[in-house]
Amino acid sequence: MTDRERKYGRKKISDNVKAGIFRWWIAGMCYFFVGFGTQSGVFADPLDMIFFLGLGLGLATLFLYNPVAYRMFDIVRKGRIYNQSYFERSGWQNAVLKLAEILKNMVLAFLIYMTYQSVNLLLERLLHLPEGTVTIPGEPIGFAVIYTIYYYLLTGLMDTVAEMRNKEEK
Repeated sequence: MTDRERKYGRKKISDNVKAGIFRWWIAGMCYFFVGFGTQSGVFADPLDMIFFLGLGLGLATLFLYNPVAYRMFDIVRKGRIYNQSYFERSGWQNAVLKLAEILKNMVLAFLIYMTYQSVNLLLERLLHLPEGTVTIPGEPIGFAVIYTIYYYLLTGLMDTVAEMRNKEEK
């Protein structure tokens, strides 16, 4: 129990939930700015949108989410507080992990685009709509929900793979 918890009582909302809400808000903000505020959101070519949205999400994660979240919240993954390893990285590890974060966000933007495409295609077929009908367009809140779910699934998968590698090495 921390000093804060002794003084003010038990925390009502866990730090992981607060960090998740913060990540959700940043994803929605990025979609709003990139999707509605740039030309890539207007053009018919989805690769522009995927690239700039992934880049924007990656940069927002690196320069907005990580510095704030890892200093404000005790982020717990697999039963241990993850914050300490964030601050103990060497220079080259930090550079590689920043590039990996941008790449991960580009992959997530692509997965979300494919999710929207699949759902719209399914609804088009089920409801016998004209070909190319967009029933569920992209919007910040839905995008942020899907992004947050995919982000935590991908992060959990990566943590599980890293844990299995560590067990094999020992």
